[in-house]
Amino acid sequence: MKKIIVNAGEIFCIPLFMPKDDWKLKTKLSDEDLDKDFAFGRVIETSSSVLVEIFKKIGSAKTSISEIEGSDILFSPLQIFWDGVIKKRWRIIGKTENYDKYKHSDYDNLKMIFGAEGDFRLRDFCTQKEIPITREEFRQYEFSIVWYPIDLENRILKVIG
Repeated sequence: MKKIIVNAGEIFCIPLFMPKDDWKLKTKLSDEDLDKDFAFGRVIETSSSVLVEIFKKIGSAKTSISEIEGSDILFSPLQIFWDGVIKKRWRIIGKTENYDKYKHSDYDNLKMIFGAEGDFRLRDFCTQKEIPITREEFRQYEFSIVWYPIDLENRILKVIG
């Protein structure tokens, strides 16, 4: 099997019209689908999962990269499984030129919650420092879970209403 390389700055499209019960991701994106509604994301960095930001822009897969980048972020960056791209449900459509996670994705201010009940910590991605956090302080941060493609598609649909 050909190894899929994930690069920071890549922009990908997420179909909002595909079946949401296709947990094995058997439905593939076709060229005829490209004019339908998509959400868009950008890779911030990779490790065992892929850290991405999801843009507010909804449009066809032919939407310009500058228009996507010019829209705001839908919610705090989160981690995903790259299966959506590997299994051809999602598609890479471009890349931010000279991508810099600090400049383009506000990496200096990226924080995420890690841990379990009784030991929640807020990690600063830039410094890798962690501080204790209570459930009451969770509101503005993402919890460190890795989203499966269909779960993320459903979350996007819920947020955009």
